[in-house]
Amino acid sequence: MRQIYDEIYLISNSQLSDRDLNSLANNGLYDHFLQRKNSGYDFCAWSDGIKAYGYDQLDKFDNLTLMNDTCFGPFWDFKPTFDKFTNKTNVDFWGITNNRSHTVKPENSSSVTLPDHIQSYFVTFKRQVVISQSFHDFFANIKVLDDVVQVIIQYETAMTKFFEDRGFKSDVLFDTRKMPWNNMLTHDFSVFNMPALIQRKIPFLKVKAFMIWSTHPQTPLLVNKLIQESEYPFGLVANHMSVYDYPDRPYLISYKVLDLPVSIASDKPELKIAIHLHAFYPDLVQDFVDNFEQFVGQYDLYLTTDTLEKQQQLEAMSLPNVKQIVSGFKKGRDVLPWMSLTRTLSDYDVVGHFHTKKSLDNDWIVGESWRNDISEMLVKPAQSIFDEFVKHPELGIFINDVPTTFNFNYGPSYLGERELLPFKEKLWSQIKFDKKANLQESSTTVMSYGTMIWYRPKALENLLSLEISDDVPEEPLPYTSILHAFERLLVYVAWANGYDYRISKNKSLTNGFISNVAQNNMLKVEAINVLNNDKGLYSRIGQKRSLNLLFATPKYAFRAAKFLIKYNLLRLKNKLR
Repeated sequence: MRQIYDEIYLISNSQLSDRDLNSLANNGLYDHFLQRKNSGYDFCAWSDGIKAYGYDQLDKFDNLTLMNDTCFGPFWDFKPTFDKFTNKTNVDFWGITNNRSHTVKPENSSSVTLPDHIQSYFVTFKRQVVISQSFHDFFANIKVLDDVVQVIIQYETAMTKFFEDRGFKSDVLFDTRKMPWNNMLTHDFSVFNMPALIQRKIPFLKVKAFMIWSTHPQTPLLVNKLIQESEYPFGLVANHMSVYDYPDRPYLISYKVLDLPVSIASDKPELKIAIHLHAFYPDLVQDFVDNFEQFVGQYDLYLTTDTLEKQQQLEAMSLPNVKQIVSGFKKGRDVLPWMSLTRTLSDYDVVGHFHTKKSLDNDWIVGESWRNDISEMLVKPAQSIFDEFVKHPELGIFINDVPTTFNFNYGPSYLGERELLPFKEKLWSQIKFDKKANLQESSTTVMSYGTMIWYRPKALENLLSLEISDDVPEEPLPYTSILHAFERLLVYVAWANGYDYRISKNKSLTNGFISNVAQNNMLKVEAINVLNNDKGLYSRIGQKRSLNLLFATPKYAFRAAKFLIKYNLLRLKNKLR
């Protein structure tokens, strides 16, 4: 936008930090700045800004644009569009999109008919409007309204008619009044018809549109179109939406995956690092520590295990950087020991949580493959991961991509996740969040398979501070438990606490989370049909077993086969009908 505008006036209704302001100023992104209270929405902000700048000072400009931050963009070169409207002598003010006249009924009020109007996220007034008494009358008389609906009624939708009634002529880049809207929830194209906007290369796309279209099957295609034809860095959209919308929308996930380089640890780390390693299998500890020494560098090591005998075994190993070795954790696997260290680990900038992973229900290769994947994704690129934490203060958690074993077997499935939902909801209800955050059902679960992560302590503090030991079953652990729910909630708790996440790419496969979306979208539809036709079918073949683990575990292969036979017979019977 800088190539178009001689001056940029930034008005913020929220308190900007010195760091943010310096970043904006150093990059030449504003000439004037106004910090104000969060009242009156955008119209009061514009009114205050115009008043502070001075109505008499505006006559030196040919155009004055009012914008707000409800949209991303411009996705395409905007200068030709701006020049086109500037050269239209029969246009006095213009915008990007409009909305047609319609009737609304505010709460506790009678119905109101709104006129055709330019949508106020972008409106440009030419000099003849700006220097007029009409412009002064409109913006000098903006009142602070607490109800956004009243702001829309009295200012946004009234503004176009106000100036047109005084003889000024308007225009828009995309006149949506001429378009049918049969398949839309409402006739607001700026929010409810992203395909029409992208097809016409409309430069600004609303944040709310990405929220409305977040789970639509066309959205990944639309995003791909933007990437192919626009130079706008879509990562800005992805990083914003994963915090302010839900973090695992299918179109977002690939932008969270980083292909990280491996490097040997530096001598001067910028972060204070701790690692918690739960050592249920002491014979695997040395390999972990050797990798920590080579790739993590300076760190403090906290070891936990289940028995005193193992604790003594660990002490005899004379491991470097050890701050504490604690035993006595008879249940809770790696999770309860980790939670016991919450207060201690809170003093660090970034913490790694790991455990000595084996898979006793499967052949040795499953556990070894899983451990190797974790090392390749979270330990060897540790320096790159730390760099991401330094560069992005909003980054709260770094997880591994889907391990190789799950790319060739089922990961979390729709039916399996349904069984875990009560455990997830119970944990979620106990967490005290600073803001309201709902737990939603989604096509996939973005989680760290195996519960091994790097994280900022603040991002997970309210989850790790819970007392859940009474809800943790004794071994052998069932396939659906509160520990499985805990594993699935890490990214979502960080999100609810206002933090973003990244995924360290598994270099040996394509993105497993994306594949899991496709699998579960198909499985969800078919499974619901099956369950609706025969509600007792799933319970009769073992309701307390996760479907993904039925498929992956030889112990339950026969049971899984029986389910699939009945499932496919029922599908066939339905087709024959």
